[in-house]
Amino acid sequence: MKKRIPILLAELALVVASVFLFRGLWTLLDKAPVMNEPLALWLSLVGGCVVTVWMLNVLLTRKKP
Repeated sequence: MKKRIPILLAELALVVASVFLFRGLWTLLDKAPVMNEPLALWLSLVGGCVVTVWMLNVLLTRKKP
């Protein structure tokens, strides 16, 4: 049980850090004038969906060792 505590803390730190990273990126993209155009919003939505489906496919179909 003691060996799992550092891993748990590292995972918690990763989640908290990713929140700040996401918030910073979101703020920067809001300030970019091109990202306020409908075409850019649609392209980012479609691109995000494609990458999400692709990565879920990779994660769910990989062979277990």
